[in-house]
Amino acid sequence: MAGLAIVIVIVFLWLGIWRPVTNGIVAGWERQGAALDRYASVRAKVTELRERPEQQPEGDRVAIDQLIGQTAAEAGFTLDRANQQGEGRISVNIASARIGPLLQWIADLEGAGVVVQTISIVPGATQGTVAMQAVFQEARP
Repeated sequence: MAGLAIVIVIVFLWLGIWRPVTNGIVAGWERQGAALDRYASVRAKVTELRERPEQQPEGDRVAIDQLIGQTAAEAGFTLDRANQQGEGRISVNIASARIGPLLQWIADLEGAGVVVQTISIVPGATQGTVAMQAVFQEARP
């Protein structure tokens, strides 16, 4: 009878405590690895954006609001708000975007002669997305 009680206690400890704890630890390490991968990707993209030489805009220039709206639509982003803030300056909000395409879009804008004045990128409402608030300005020739 004592042997049966010992077996029951061991099974209870194994199924009720040990397995859930180890499964939680393993899942945590997997989430940590995925987060580190995303972090490394963002850091690499930021480094690339900072090292990119500034290009001077050429010839026929498009108004910044047109450029931002058109390139955002081409990249698949919905601008929740885009307000002119004077000549050659615009404030933009995007509520939901994936970080990789968003940073690529910003890099393309910089290649077209638009610089980032301020930017705030925070985790979005759904997993894997971010929300962005930024002020863009035309680069002065």
